[in-house]
Order: sequence, then structure tokens, then C-alpha cells
Amino acid sequence: MACFNGITASADATNQMHSFKQAMREVSAKPDWLSARHIERQRWNPYSMEGGSTCAISGDNFAIVASDTRMTANDINILTRDAEKIQVLNDSIILTTSGFYGDVLQLTKVLQSRLHKYRFDYRADMSVDLCAELLSRNLYYRRFFPYYTGAILAGIDEHGKGAVFSYDPIGCIERLGYSASGAAEPMIIPFLDCQIGHVTLDEGYEKPALTMERAISLMKDSFRGAAEREISTGDKIHLVIAEAGKPIVQKFLPLRED
Repeated sequence: MACFNGITASADATNQMHSFKQAMREVSAKPDWLSARHIERQRWNPYSMEGGSTCAISGDNFAIVASDTRMTANDINILTRDAEKIQVLNDSIILTTSGFYGDVLQLTKVLQSRLHKYRFDYRADMSVDLCAELLSRNLYYRRFFPYYTGAILAGIDEHGKGAVFSYDPIGCIERLGYSASGAAEPMIIPFLDCQIGHVTLDEGYEKPALTMERAISLMKDSFRGAAEREISTGDKIHLVIAEAGKPIVQKFLPLRED
């Protein structure tokens, strides 16, 4: 009887080992992370892209910021035709952002609260250079779960010169003469490279000066050209003009609505 029990126990152990090896082979052939359940889980995304485009140009004593007012879902569903993507933070600082609109609103609120605290502590408005560094740090603080935005900060610096600061989502900052972000950036930047940067102009030719009137005209042309080719850019152009020693001016210009 004892011998029979030993044989049974040995057979059970052999069967268990066989089952274990079979399960290991099945897991190796079809790992759990390739199953439909896990693939469906990986498709969830905390961000969404609501389209739209922004642009900024700086000159000797001015800065011009523009954006469209369309907000879309999946590039074809128009959520609103009056989305605000430009915020005038004070008399010399303008913020424009594109991307995930929830992060656009949150980033704007964070920056406004920091500027309000600075104004309360120092009884003066923050300069555009200080605000540019402040925005860079706030973006970097969220580098592990970043704001899904393309931010551009523009305004008039302490010397009365126009300034444009461009950012990536984690706070890398660069001061440029012009910048763009959003869905139409690949179309706007080459146009401005040609018209303002003169990257395609031979050295022997005279480069036209960048006056405010010419900058406004270029801004209009860039958005009108983008609206003809990019589906999530349209409805209206929100144009904000900051000039040294003068109040900020805001305009709305028509853009194609289809």
C-alpha cells in the first residue's frame, strides 16, 4: 500500500510539472501584454489635441501675436469657433498656447496666479524676461506629466524691444524673432523663414525692413494660407499687438469657416 501511494505521488508530481511547462510555453508564445485586454488599456490617453495654430513676431519696438479661434476634436468635429488661445497677462506680456485645451487653461491660471503674487509682493508688474523664466520653470516642474501645450510668450522687454520666447512642453526656452506652434506650425514657419528670416534670399539682394505694418500683413497671409491647407485652423484670426509705450490692441479678423 505504501509503495502504491509513492507511485501515485510521483505521478501527480510529474503531471504537475508537465502542466507547469505547458503553461510556461503558452505564456511565452502569447504573453499577457499582447492580449486584447492589455492592448485596449494601452489605447487610453490622458491628452487630446484640439487643433488650432498660434504665431508670434517681434520687431524693434513691437510684438505681434496671433491665433485662430477654432477648436476641434479628431480634426473634423468643430467644438467651438470662439476658443481663446491668447491671454494678455499685463501691459507688456502676452501668452499664446495651442494643444490640449485643458492644459492650456490650467497653464494660464498658474501663470496668472504667479504674476498676481509678484504684483502683490513687489507692487510692480513682472517684466517679460522674468515671466519667460517663470514659465520655463513651471513647465519643467511638470516634466514627468507635462502640459500638452505649445506655449509662446511675447511682449515688450525692459529696453522697449519686442521679444518672443518659444517653449517645448517641458520648458526648454529660446528667444526668437518669430515662432509658431500648433497644427499649422509646419506651414507657417517655412513661410516666415522666407519672408522674415530671408533664408532663401541671396546675400546680394536688399532685405526689406520688418515694420509693424509688414509684420501684420505677413501674419494675416500666414494664417490665410494655413487655413486653406489645414483642416483644424480657421474661423477667425485673433490678433494682439503690443507696442512700446502704447496700450495693447486686440483685433478679430475673418478666416474661412468651412
